[in-house]
Amino acid sequence: MNIAEDFAKYIADAGFGTLGTDIFVSQIPDSTNGLWVERMGGQQNNYVPIEESAINIYSANTNASSSISVLEDIKSFVHRMHTTTTQDTFVYTMLVIGNIEEVSRDLEYMKIYKLTVQLVYRNTSLIS
Repeated sequence: MNIAEDFAKYIADAGFGTLGTDIFVSQIPDSTNGLWVERMGGQQNNYVPIEESAINIYSANTNASSSISVLEDIKSFVHRMHTTTTQDTFVYTMLVIGNIEEVSRDLEYMKIYKLTVQLVYRNTSLIS
């Protein structure tokens, strides 16, 4: 189970975009407005029934206010979410860490912002 992929599917199902079109896992294609999700930390151990990870959600757009707006909407949607089931995961809690941060401007002059979410979850396909 890849928690970043599961989380990307979760926000796509919630209406924040379409997986593979404007929501991606790990990286975003060049010159594409959209979001990408990556797992940035936590333990990765299949023998621990409850895991904790941090997810970065990046938004790239030539219009900075669009990037900030979609991340604010995601922040409002997931912050303090609890007892949520996604495709392969039971999420105990989601907690936004910090605020939306400006990361950089890429070669196509797209502004990139990020939001970090901490997840406490368990893989529902494992017997525990």
